[in-house]
Amino acid sequence: MTWEEFASGLAEELAGLPAGALLVVSEPDERGRYAQFSQGDAELVAYVVVNSWLPEPARATREGERAIARAGWNEPLPPGHENWWRTLSWPASSRQYRDLADSVVTALRDGYGIAGPDGWTYQAWNERTGDDLELPRLGLAPASNEETPAEETRT
Repeated sequence: MTWEEFASGLAEELAGLPAGALLVVSEPDERGRYAQFSQGDAELVAYVVVNSWLPEPARATREGERAIARAGWNEPLPPGHENWWRTLSWPASSRQYRDLADSVVTALRDGYGIAGPDGWTYQAWNERTGDDLELPRLGLAPASNEETPAEETRT
């Protein structure tokens, strides 16, 4: 899968998230890079991991961090936003969802130097209902149930 295909599927899936939905997409190994999304009643909050959560070899360089900032990501702002973050008012247009998805790709590809989304997985659930969400347009496999959702441990 290409980054373009991933961005397209991500934009489509983000547009359909119900209020209370949480989505985490993460790489398949111990490097620990991820993006996550939290859909509220009035906005979608998106996060991309910040260097302080990552082992040294997986961290973005200074130029990588500049690429993330140029893509529209806000710097971490504890408490509440300990990662790079952006918000999108709801409802949003398909163009706004696509712009957000493209900024996720820019952060992961250009910021962290990740070649592509192959092997990445996702976890998605509705915090309000407890139901798992299936997001097939992402083109990623669901993560196993043994993994701890990043939202609970990293935001």
